[in-house]
Amino acid sequence: MLNRLSPGKRLLFYLAINIVVSALTTLLVLTLWSRLAFAGAPQIGGSLSGAGSATSPALSGVSINAVLGAGSAADERVVLVHTGQQDVSLASWRLRDENGNEYRFPALVLHPGAQVSVHTTSGTDSVSALFWGRTAPVWRSGELARLLDASGGEQAVYTVP
Repeated sequence: MLNRLSPGKRLLFYLAINIVVSALTTLLVLTLWSRLAFAGAPQIGGSLSGAGSATSPALSGVSINAVLGAGSAADERVVLVHTGQQDVSLASWRLRDENGNEYRFPALVLHPGAQVSVHTTSGTDSVSALFWGRTAPVWRSGELARLLDASGGEQAVYTVP
């Protein structure tokens, strides 16, 4: 059948097939990538289905958005999000579990819209990732994570999913 088509029509036929195959391949790759790459990733301003819940409002605009990987030290991290309008210094703030395990924040300023993750394990601190330096997991399902300011005032409480 293709042999009976003129060269111009044959070229258009192959281009149309190429476009359809490319579109389907791109759709497949993007679907797989979004399912694998973003599995368990926090969403700023959104809600995580099946996730824990914030049980008190953040007075400073800094809230605990998610506790991810609970029970696995290598995967555990707490994601803080700043939804307020002013910069907030986290110097000497603390993140505490129900067993008294406590992380003390270094001199770090969160700007409006910023987020920072506190990883349970060791690593090199940056403006978006802080490391607790522990070898054992801290968080367990159903536990309350508490964010305390420098004077000990409770700024946020989050139930670990």
